[in-house]
Amino acid sequence: MSNKEDFFRSCIVIDTETNSDNYNIAEIIESGFAVRSQHGEWILYQELHKPKNPIPPKVESICYITNKMVADRKAFADSREEFQEIIDSYKEGYVIAHNFFYDMKVLQNQGINLPEKSICTWRMAKKIFNGTPEIEETNLPYLRFALDLDVPIEMRCHRAGNDSFITAKLLEVFVNMLEEMGVIDQNLPYGPQIVEWVTAPIIYDRMPFGKYKGELMTSIPTSYWQWAMKNTQWFDETADNHDPDLAASIEKALESQ
Repeated sequence: MSNKEDFFRSCIVIDTETNSDNYNIAEIIESGFAVRSQHGEWILYQELHKPKNPIPPKVESICYITNKMVADRKAFADSREEFQEIIDSYKEGYVIAHNFFYDMKVLQNQGINLPEKSICTWRMAKKIFNGTPEIEETNLPYLRFALDLDVPIEMRCHRAGNDSFITAKLLEVFVNMLEEMGVIDQNLPYGPQIVEWVTAPIIYDRMPFGKYKGELMTSIPTSYWQWAMKNTQWFDETADNHDPDLAASIEKALESQ
């Protein structure tokens, strides 16, 4: 078995659909994951769950999971032990998600303990396509089509198992890209190399959002950074909105001014 395939088999790709985008109050309405088979294929699993609070129409319109669909389903809490057992079987491997932070918080709030080693494909996308104007977005539905992923067209996004499968296919593409970029030594285990690369700061050449979006970091007034230090959580390592990439990028920009 190659080091690449060994890495893929050590991964469990997860996703959750919830009734809120606020992880502090979000309830899981569908859980899903994808794992690698011995034949090199991704097998997906997904299960609907009934929340205590109704699914808002806006959420129904996004994921096409309705209150009627979950009316006779078990709450996630009633499936928690089985889900944890599956997660535990990959405790020596890697848990993968697109926007891992959100899924991690939601699952932790539900009492799930995740493996220590994680990789966020959303962060991989932001890093790989930093400064690439051809890739306009980094959300999963966009990347599915922008990168022409090998996913059946009838597989709808915003379903937990489907998104896990799509994320797994995205991971395959990204790993191939990292090989081409020379980030990965194919003679060494892939996991540690990917984690080291993905956790290093992303240095933005241009401001990714806000008042000065699209402008060169070095051309933004120092007074704006001073304002940001006082009025945002970008630099606060204890805050959920801490942005180490932006902080590192600002530091580099200030050094060159």
